[in-house]
Amino acid sequence: MDCSQHPADHRRMGIYSHLTTAQLQAKRDTFLSALEARLTLPTTASGEGRSVQFAQAPADLERQLRAVNEELARRAGGPTRGPIYLA
Repeated sequence: MDCSQHPADHRRMGIYSHLTTAQLQAKRDTFLSALEARLTLPTTASGEGRSVQFAQAPADLERQLRAVNEELARRAGGPTRGPIYLA
């Protein structure tokens, strides 16, 4: 049996396909807030003679945000691939 003919084709199912549209929009807002915080908040902290530096690696958040946006676009009938514009 051809995998592309199966109704539950794994290539069309996103990681967030089980969520409602409202849940997806809330998750997108959460990811956007986390990404903004990661990129704008201080990356170092110190106190009592100790210092720590936090890594700013937004790639994982960007990947999750892209997956949510792709699922929302798929549900809206739009393209599932393309650039993501953050405002």
